[in-house]
Amino acid sequence: MRPLVLALALALPLPALAGSSTVQTMNWQQDGAQLALRSTEGQVDVQAVRPEARFGVRRGDRIMRVDDTPVRQIDALATALRRADSAGRQQVYLLLRRDGRTLSQAVSVATWKAVLVPPPAPPPPPPPH
Repeated sequence: MRPLVLALALALPLPALAGSSTVQTMNWQQDGAQLALRSTEGQVDVQAVRPEARFGVRRGDRIMRVDDTPVRQIDALATALRRADSAGRQQVYLLLRRDGRTLSQAVSVATWKAVLVPPPAPPPPPPPH
């Protein structure tokens, strides 16, 4: 059963979210696009992004807020974007720290939501015999 699960995981363009409660990483890739994030010590940093225009961030950016919601971990970023999507919002503003400056960047909720969807739950273990 495990090879089938692995094959499905490799075929789907889902983000890989890993880490403990203090460190999280996420790496999403599809059709030449990529977004990699790392959160540690209460900060969400952009590790890699292409194309930059698609996501509105650059490598090295620190994502500090989604609108008025502080984000200190990747899961908090995903939650804030899902809330915006549930409220029917088409865009949100990310407060970024870039090159020593703070700036606000409008981004598409749909673009980010597609990247930060929660990974599917693993299949339940087989029943004992």
